[in-house]
Amino acid sequence: MRKKHLKVVYILPSTYDDEGYVVRHWRGVLPSNTLCCLRTLTVELAKSGELDDVEVTVETYDDAVQRIPTSRILRQAKGRGTQVVVGLVGVQSNQFPRAADLALEFRRGGVPVLIGGFHVSGILALFEKPTPDLQDLIDSGISIVRGEAEAPGVLAGILRDALDGGLKPIYDIAQPPDIATAPVPQPDLAYLRRFVFKNMGTIDTSRGCPFQCSFCTIINVQGKKMRWRSAAAILESIEKNYERGINLYFFTDDNFSRSPVWEELLDGLIERRRRGIHIRFMMQVDTQAWKIPRFVEKATAAGCYLVFIGMESVNQDNLNATGKKQNKAHRFAEMVATWHNAGVLVQVGYIIGMPHDTPESVRRDVETLRNQIKVDDASFFMMIALPGSQDHLEMVRRGAKLEEDYNIYDGCHETFVHPNFAPNELETAFHNAWEAYYGKESTIDVLLRTPASSYWQTFRRFLWNRYSTLIHRHPMATGFIRLKDRKSRRPTFPRESRIRYLWRRAGDALTTARIYLRLFFEFQEIWLLTREKEDPRWAVLADLRARWLQVQQRISESDVAARCDVAAVEFRSMLRNATERLRQLGGTGKTLSRHARTRLGLKVKEIEDYLRAFEVQIPSLPQVGQAERYIADSLLAGYEELAIRYVAQRRRLNAYRQDLVNRLKKGRLLSINVLSLSRAVVLELFLGLRFGMAFLYQLQKTGG
Repeated sequence: MRKKHLKVVYILPSTYDDEGYVVRHWRGVLPSNTLCCLRTLTVELAKSGELDDVEVTVETYDDAVQRIPTSRILRQAKGRGTQVVVGLVGVQSNQFPRAADLALEFRRGGVPVLIGGFHVSGILALFEKPTPDLQDLIDSGISIVRGEAEAPGVLAGILRDALDGGLKPIYDIAQPPDIATAPVPQPDLAYLRRFVFKNMGTIDTSRGCPFQCSFCTIINVQGKKMRWRSAAAILESIEKNYERGINLYFFTDDNFSRSPVWEELLDGLIERRRRGIHIRFMMQVDTQAWKIPRFVEKATAAGCYLVFIGMESVNQDNLNATGKKQNKAHRFAEMVATWHNAGVLVQVGYIIGMPHDTPESVRRDVETLRNQIKVDDASFFMMIALPGSQDHLEMVRRGAKLEEDYNIYDGCHETFVHPNFAPNELETAFHNAWEAYYGKESTIDVLLRTPASSYWQTFRRFLWNRYSTLIHRHPMATGFIRLKDRKSRRPTFPRESRIRYLWRRAGDALTTARIYLRLFFEFQEIWLLTREKEDPRWAVLADLRARWLQVQQRISESDVAARCDVAAVEFRSMLRNATERLRQLGGTGKTLSRHARTRLGLKVKEIEDYLRAFEVQIPSLPQVGQAERYIADSLLAGYEELAIRYVAQRRRLNAYRQDLVNRLKKGRLLSINVLSLSRAVVLELFLGLRFGMAFLYQLQKTGG
């Protein structure tokens, strides 16, 4: 008797952009652990014989990095001898519209379809019945799934139903399953090649979180009780994958430090490092993890290079109001310093638009996060009431006005009316936070204080985040090159003609090229100003810039009435310290050339003359403002240009390039000096090659 053939197609949907096109990239950031989990689980189920005489094949697609072969899947479904079932998996709220559109397209072709993930599971967990959007899908013959497929017999039962043509409208797996014996997700090497890091795998070593944050969906979808995989099975999988070239991991647990087997896992990784199996990983932990005995030291010894921490806010009132009382804002700086002392970078999740936020407080708090707490990377999100969270439930109950289009529930758009922000003001504050943290000056300050061992890794992260800032896309949801398929457009948008579409794509390509060019020039200068960590010239620059940030912070924190006098005192102290540091630097003969020492001596005399004149003045707002400009433009920028080679040339080239662009825009071609242009091109090539070679060398050295 011929075996029945079941083809299971798992699709992780993407989202739509503002023009209605599917957000898809060449080279994404992070592979999906959900796809890996379901692929592995289904393959192991087929091997187990639990499906009797059914032959099962599995295909997985990530809509964010590859085109979904919808037509081919529909053709296969119409063929004889094979039953096809499609699962839209891991669906977040902002992915739900795309998931629904794909599901309806497959249903119209007669293919059985299921939708699962956080959006569906969160709604079914907190509401008595499906919401209208879910009910519409059920009425169209689409099944919805709440919960996790590892529950005993669940996936086998669903696949049998699909094979028999009798999928239930709702699969409600209310009880979170024990995952101790569940198969460890196995990375698909062909899939990993679609991402920036082809050697990175993802594993959720545990699920759930014991805390009570009102904006979080984890606790209502995966539960407040921690569940964990077998440490031995995880370690065995990691060791086998190492032989396949996978030596970098993201442990996707919402809170790795609360897993009961964290120590066993870290000890196992440490033991494997002793045997030459060097794994590096990043993980998500809470703000209290650094206080767990042995946790930080073992994580470092095991190969942890970065922790992602849900800090959310530096305002304790915000943290208390959202149930995140375990976060203690007054200890954030100590926490970050502890991780830094262990050689681990700190990335934080930070929410703009929490209950006590205002436009001014956001600006001030971002400066605190950057200059006082000193995290290495801040991932900003706009406050949203996610379906599945207590916040969303409460807003629905009281009839609050919520955005109806789930596509923009991505943490980058306003989705409700905030009492402290005018319309669109919250979104402006959100983009200003990204600009403040990843602008050129902020990037220089962070890289100057970054240890040499972490310099290039931090440099690349800031480069990526700056790119994302300029294109107004979240770094976790973008890629190197944006791909737009003319036919992959939201049904509510018209399909464009080929000519109009090509014209749009030409414009997109030009905009992308301009942004990459801007980044190339901008980060050349940043590299020049931050690249030598041990050289006294860069040490002086780091000290001057750090002191300048402290001065500005003290002034901003002073009483408004006394701010002018405070500024005068702080500026005088800054100028005195600067003359002392520059004089000391000038005395180190091996550091600077004779010509540079002469110029440095002249700069010291200039600052001393300015200081003498400033000290005899009665402080006034115009004089204080002039002193502020002098320190920024003449002292700091002047020092950078005379002490650090090629910085002055880079800035002159920037000015020349802008002037050239202005001349071209005005049609003044004859006013361009050919000799000056030739010299500028040669110098640009020289500086560009130096920077490019250094960058590529580090990429090759660190494996990308």
